[in-house]
Amino acid sequence: MNIPDLHKIHLFVTVARLGSFTRAAEQLHMTQPTVSQQIAVLEQVLGTPLIERSTRSLRLTEAGKVLFDQGEKLLSLADETVNAVHVAAGIAVQTLKLGVGPTLATYLLPDVLSRYRKVYPNHHIRLTIRNTTDLLDMLIRGDIDLGLVGSPVDHQDVIVEAFMPDRLVVIVAPGDELAAQPAIGLDVLRDRIFLTREPGSALHTRVSRLLGADSLRGDSVIILGETEAIKRSVELGLGIALVQGIAIARETAAGTLKAIPLEGADDSYNYLIAQRKRGTLNKATQGFVSILKKT
Repeated sequence: MNIPDLHKIHLFVTVARLGSFTRAAEQLHMTQPTVSQQIAVLEQVLGTPLIERSTRSLRLTEAGKVLFDQGEKLLSLADETVNAVHVAAGIAVQTLKLGVGPTLATYLLPDVLSRYRKVYPNHHIRLTIRNTTDLLDMLIRGDIDLGLVGSPVDHQDVIVEAFMPDRLVVIVAPGDELAAQPAIGLDVLRDRIFLTREPGSALHTRVSRLLGADSLRGDSVIILGETEAIKRSVELGLGIALVQGIAIARETAAGTLKAIPLEGADDSYNYLIAQRKRGTLNKATQGFVSILKKT
């Protein structure tokens, strides 16, 4: 059996991921002809085409799609293997490769990382902040070892564990006519100018599930890219919103926002730790999980 070397698989995965020989060559600091030649050798070793060359855009064959999927897993496992050997030899540089959603990055992570730094001052931290959809893709590719997300994850290669509960609350300006209400139902939210996050974010997913996807496509809905922008807009009386409870402690304490419970809907949920099912967490990542669970 002819077994291709990892270097050629790495080249192919990079080309497939970027969808371009040119961009892959730039990222790999190689010439495009060299990358193309190495992919051709890989196809000869495997005995089958991996990329359809008759189309203007790069397209993988069925065999190429399989190699891309399995190749990402193989490269991730190779990295973990080398790291495990270095750990055993006492020469490893421990790095926490962490991906976090914007809300947790803003309202939870600074405190957790501060405590982490005190316990593990020599560990490196590589932090990525993206929405849940992007973090899941990065986790599967092996770009991060751990993801902290606010939406349920359903993928065969990913396992999740809850670490902190939260719930959505309605926020209004203190002078809003709804500010004195003990609770607010979903129908009231549909009748007002409503602010929420962009599709792909955990908040948009959760709000869409509560109000219905069609409710978020109307002219009365304003989509903003950050929870901070939503809160500021509500403070100025531009509308009302549903946001995570963790995000509004400062404003409610200062009296610039009024938080009101949601009525007639299940607004509770958990923040989740996501990791690859077949992955092995290094000591830097294990230490972070231990501190996180004490939050």
